[in-house]
Amino acid sequence: MKKYFFSITIVFLSLSLFSQEKEEGVRIQVGLPFAKYGKFDHNFKNGDETHYPTFLIQADKPWRKGFRLGAYLGFAGQKNESLFYDFSEITHKYYRFGGVVSYDLNDLLDAINISPEFGVELYTSLKTGFSLEHIKSEKGINIKENNVLFDLGILIGGRYNISENIDIFTELGYGNAGFVTIGFAFDM
Repeated sequence: MKKYFFSITIVFLSLSLFSQEKEEGVRIQVGLPFAKYGKFDHNFKNGDETHYPTFLIQADKPWRKGFRLGAYLGFAGQKNESLFYDFSEITHKYYRFGGVVSYDLNDLLDAINISPEFGVELYTSLKTGFSLEHIKSEKGINIKENNVLFDLGILIGGRYNISENIDIFTELGYGNAGFVTIGFAFDM
């Protein structure tokens, strides 16, 4: 019970900090993480693995000079159908949520006389939150297990503006359930 209360408290705190600055609108990023790692990639040695489509939705807005603050939701999952007698099927699903703070690197690069060309914005993000892990095992009977796991990750990313309110972005690092995330960002 304490884990769930703590999780809900973190989400509400990140959302309340969301409205600190009113200069610009909300940016929504929708991305697909690739190259899963760690708890999101179970390397089953036997059987047929299926990876569910992984996605991440993030909303943020300006907070302080050069910083953006927001929240994210995501999903990752995988299923293994075993060829041997241990379990006929094992499914891992991760429902993710948490807060994110990003720092715009363009001002820092301009200060040291390195200026990004062609309308590319560079940034770094720190993500912290929780994954609700749901494990389902089948061997004659269904066995279900639920866990709350802590997420922490750091990423470096870039956005390229393709129209007035739409950007293409990519992020590299540990924090999106995959080492590489590609998607679209929409300025509201």
